[in-house]
Amino acid sequence: MADPKSLINIYDGHSITVLPSFTEATPYVVDESLSRKRPVIIFEDIDYITKSKKGIFVSKRDINSFEETAKYIMNNYKEIQKKMEKNVLPTKKSMIKQISDIIKLENYQS
Repeated sequence: MADPKSLINIYDGHSITVLPSFTEATPYVVDESLSRKRPVIIFEDIDYITKSKKGIFVSKRDINSFEETAKYIMNNYKEIQKKMEKNVLPTKKSMIKQISDIIKLENYQS
C-alpha cells in the first residue's frame, strides 16, 4: 500500500491522469485523481465508469482524439477543476463500509 502523502504528491505533480484500461469495474485511481482535482482521460472501452462525474473525459483510442481531448482539458483547466468540486466522491469510511457489506453478503450467501 502506497503512503498517502506520496500518492497525493504523485497526483499533484501531474495535470491529467490517463487510464488506458480496456476493462474496469470501479477504478479507485479515477476517484483519487478527481479528489485531487486532476482530470482523467479514459477511452471509449470503459466510458461506463463516468457515472456523471465531472472531470472524466472520454477519448477514442487514437492519437488525434487523445491529443484533442488533452488540449481541450489544458485550455479549460481552471473551469474544469471548478466543475469537479461538485463531484460526490467516496470517502475512506464509505469505502470500508462498502467492502464490509460485500463481505457480510458473501458470508450470508455461503
